[in-house]
Amino acid sequence: MKEKNKKEVKQMIRLLRFFTVVLFLISGCHKKEEPADDRIRTVETKEAKQGGFVSSFLVQDHEIYIYQPEDIMNGNIINYGYSAPLLMVFGEGKMEEEEAVDFICKRGIDRIAQENGGFVVFVNPLKNWDKEEYGIYETILAKTAVAQSGFSHGLLKDEKNQEYFIFASPASTCLYGYGKGADYIAKHYLKETTGYSSMSALGSDDITITAAILEQLNQKPVIQDRNIIIVSKNNDRFDKEAQTQSDYYYVSNSDFDEIYEDQIDGYQRWNGHLSETFNPAKLGLVMEPLVLQAQTSPDNKAIVDDSYELGAVVYYKKDTDKSERPLLMCFHGGGDTAITTATIAGWPQIAAEEDFILCAIEMHTRTTATETIEVIEQLKELYSIDESRIYATGFSMGGIKTWDLYQEYPDVFAALAPMGATVDVGQNTQFSESPFLNETVPVPLMYCGGEQSPLGELPFQNYVCINRINYLFEVNRIETSFRMTLGNRSEWADSVFGYAGDIVEEYVDETYPNSLTRIRYYYSTDGNIYTALCSISHHQHEIRPFTCRKAWEFIKKYSRIDGCIVISD
Repeated sequence: MKEKNKKEVKQMIRLLRFFTVVLFLISGCHKKEEPADDRIRTVETKEAKQGGFVSSFLVQDHEIYIYQPEDIMNGNIINYGYSAPLLMVFGEGKMEEEEAVDFICKRGIDRIAQENGGFVVFVNPLKNWDKEEYGIYETILAKTAVAQSGFSHGLLKDEKNQEYFIFASPASTCLYGYGKGADYIAKHYLKETTGYSSMSALGSDDITITAAILEQLNQKPVIQDRNIIIVSKNNDRFDKEAQTQSDYYYVSNSDFDEIYEDQIDGYQRWNGHLSETFNPAKLGLVMEPLVLQAQTSPDNKAIVDDSYELGAVVYYKKDTDKSERPLLMCFHGGGDTAITTATIAGWPQIAAEEDFILCAIEMHTRTTATETIEVIEQLKELYSIDESRIYATGFSMGGIKTWDLYQEYPDVFAALAPMGATVDVGQNTQFSESPFLNETVPVPLMYCGGEQSPLGELPFQNYVCINRINYLFEVNRIETSFRMTLGNRSEWADSVFGYAGDIVEEYVDETYPNSLTRIRYYYSTDGNIYTALCSISHHQHEIRPFTCRKAWEFIKKYSRIDGCIVISD
């Protein structure tokens, strides 16, 4: 399982690398160029009598329903497109909308969707499942897409082309089949499957299902992939033989929601591998979605209204002996989401181990540093926070946001850990001039970047980063007679960061044994270390849990009490 976890981490980091690189390219959803007459142009959405909304549309003349239960996870503001399971139902035969929603709710499928910020896709056969040709699953997956905005009720609308997509990723796909619908799944999809999906933009064509729950089969299942989770319900005559053909075959008479929680939750399929994925409950964490109100600051170039709703996801350990806990703000990359950056970076796991509160803001690029401070003030009212230990970190555009906080609100933070990006001194996340530039208040800070990044994260790659590090050294009061420029690069004492570290530590991340993590520490004029610069060899524009752990080890030592920095052992 250790090797599988390593491969999974690498695959998910490639995923995040793509999301952040598209910062400069993203203008809508990731989609396949398809013939105009094959696109979803018309969707009818209405309130369901069971609560929530049901949407109906046609895919190659098949009636498809999307049922989004009552939204208890703020799923129309917080982006669950990359993290919620894709739940698909194949019933006994064709059903009308209301009948299909009743079918979903009776089995508890709606509860799993609801608790994960997702929805359920109900698939009708063209006529009946006995005569249904192979391929409807692939056809539906080709209609999936993910993006940062434009989603509601389980659908993503591409305004430019006036078409709709199912707002989902196939990383964790669970099919439920009953009777003839179960037969169709058991005949065709218990095998490795390739095709187009929302993840094809990443170079992945693996759309193999993660799991199938099959009830009331009429024929024995055709199992061709041992790594698909299969749960059999009321199929006694087929179970004994089928169990020998799968490494994950279970028999249960429970409802869908119980089966999902017991056997499927916490697993996903990515590029041919079934592996465990992030599960807050298993870590003893509460994952709490919030919708907060922000008063728009004068320097906000993205919001025209006087105030707006802002989504956030908060993670914290369920049981604690602490009366107050540190707060870490986490900011995502430009093509990414709050949940994805936090989980791929491993921050919730660190929060569980170190017992701090983690808050990730959704779509923070439209939020200024001033509005971020508003969020922190609201969090103080909701949670018991140690105000002397407020920290922030971010990757790519989130790294730039962290630099914004260094420039504009240095007195608020005990320490900061920007990663993977900066803009020039005085600029901010919205690529405009910051309303304030800190020139006198030192802030403990670790900056991390990849030596092979195509985006110019480090001084030897980009003059903007040179300016930023020179600025950091001035404010953090690091004595040096040398000022780094591209022109004097031949004189640099350190080939990556220009300035030689007073102390240098090197580490090997066992997940990436060819990468060397080098951290340089610098003394300030008071004899203390407040500044660390980290580079990782064989590391592109990506974020890794190992790097985040090293960043936490550095920043957690610092507190800010009455404006002064206090260092603990």
